[in-house]
Amino acid sequence: MLDGAEDVLREEGHAALTSRRIAERIGVKQRLVYYYFRTMDELVVALFRRSADRDLQRLRDAAKSEHTLREIWNTAIASTDSRLISEFMALANRIEGLRTEVILFIEESRAIQVAEIMAAMRRRSVRSAIPAPGLALLATSVALSLSREQQLGVNSGHAEIMTVIEQFLTSLEPE
Repeated sequence: MLDGAEDVLREEGHAALTSRRIAERIGVKQRLVYYYFRTMDELVVALFRRSADRDLQRLRDAAKSEHTLREIWNTAIASTDSRLISEFMALANRIEGLRTEVILFIEESRAIQVAEIMAAMRRRSVRSAIPAPGLALLATSVALSLSREQQLGVNSGHAEIMTVIEQFLTSLEPE
């Protein structure tokens, strides 16, 4: 059911995310949606929580790897579904429980990123004009922007920013 809801949200947007549409998508009766979720808001929160749990696990796994920052960056680039993120952010403005979950996810993922950036900077005695929390925010924002633009077919500036990121990563984690 959550897979079907995720597909509807990604492909058709939050306006189309109804119990009827989800039921049609997965081939069940509409009332079954309400059997598992009392409200559509509850379903949306569960859908986000599932996605957030997957992304947090990817970050935790990346933090255990040999090239932690590269893996965190690769995770950000590979798992950034800008369409879903946009839909969840729009819904978070309306659904209080979702807003709470989004905030928790951002804070937890950022904490993992900041801890790993700081550890890498200490290991290499690298100082940055931008503090680790700012670097984490920049990386997340750049990954999301790259994803959004690539989905539209825009690539200008992408190679240049990827070169800058690669240089920074090499300064902290030589290959």
